[in-house]
Amino acid sequence: MDLSVIHSLVSITPERPWGLNIANYLFLTGISAANFIFASLYFIFKQKNFKSTTFLALIIAFIFLMVAPLNLIDDLTQPGRIVNVFLYGWENFFTSPMKWGVLLLIFFFFAIFLELYLSYQVVFNQNLKYQKSLFYCSILGFVLALGIEFYTAYLIAILTSFIFLHTSIMPILFLISALVSGSGTLILITWLYVKFFAKEKLDFSLFTTLSKFLACFALLDLILRIFWFSFLLVFNTDDRFVAQIFFQKEGFFIVFIDMGFCLLLPLIIGFSKLNQKLPFVILAGCLGVLGSLMFRYTLVIKGQSFPKTTLSFLEYHIDFSNLIGIICNYGLLIALFCLALAFFNKNILIKGK
Repeated sequence: MDLSVIHSLVSITPERPWGLNIANYLFLTGISAANFIFASLYFIFKQKNFKSTTFLALIIAFIFLMVAPLNLIDDLTQPGRIVNVFLYGWENFFTSPMKWGVLLLIFFFFAIFLELYLSYQVVFNQNLKYQKSLFYCSILGFVLALGIEFYTAYLIAILTSFIFLHTSIMPILFLISALVSGSGTLILITWLYVKFFAKEKLDFSLFTTLSKFLACFALLDLILRIFWFSFLLVFNTDDRFVAQIFFQKEGFFIVFIDMGFCLLLPLIIGFSKLNQKLPFVILAGCLGVLGSLMFRYTLVIKGQSFPKTTLSFLEYHIDFSNLIGIICNYGLLIALFCLALAFFNKNILIKGK
């Protein structure tokens, strides 16, 4: 047989089990969990830096969580299969992160909904009898938000056959990356809300504070990735040579674009006097969101490219139907957010005591 034919046969790229839908799901759930955590900083820890945007952060958390699971349904190609997730596999609950996710998503959804109701009663209707319930609901939601990020990280990290993904620091990486994207999203949506919807101007110090928080999370993200990559490329005696080949191929995207441009630049903006200038704060927010999305894309798409039975790394080709599904997903997200603003029909930035 001709050697070129043999090379073609062994280089056939199989379809990946996970694609853009999964990366987008991980991205949206991260933003939801992070914004709930930001809201909890005021309701639990009384951090007044987040007071003005607390209710807005809850709305962001609720809407993003509503839209995120639709990516999973779209990835099934047959939506009716979602029933199987609820009916089967519970005997493997303790070793199945997917089963953890089923319960976490349900409980987290109701926790956000309940907190929205309670916070609206306490903050806008001045119904203080709900204040204690709001405090305990915030604690429950805070724990569930952490659980959402940890469970999604376990989905990735337990894939022992993919050396790029199998690391014990993945849960912390997911949480910090989510806080980066959550900070960026809160900056961008707060800016848009103040610009087009708010009846009153917002103190610019809030944007400065958010940019500093974004810079802190970006710094932690960079440190964790340096530890991760150093062990993967230098001290991982079994698979480091394959990992080094991978970084020769994808290093520019991972190091210079993702880590350098999308993490280092927001860090510089947040820790310098540039955080006093709105265009730079907006730029930091955009880069934080983009960097977190690229991180999820790298894990899901690039992480599965390591060869097992082929001679070279696998290539991923975006399916047009998946791309249309993701565009519709973001269209629905924007529509739901506009609907929420119309429903409340008032300035949802918290003022006064």
